[in-house]
Amino acid sequence: MTKEKFLTVRWNNILSLGLGIPTLIYVVVAFSTSFWMGRDGLIGLAIFGALF
Repeated sequence: MTKEKFLTVRWNNILSLGLGIPTLIYVVVAFSTSFWMGRDGLIGLAIFGALF
């Protein structure tokens, strides 16, 4: 696969959805429950925040 075939809008959208949807689900679940108030929840949110 060449660089031109890999760096397309389609691949960018696929990667964005593949990384963004799990993060969005985690954030929604963390804030809709009391999970984010614990140490592990805050660490998870900080890691996702640093990545994105």
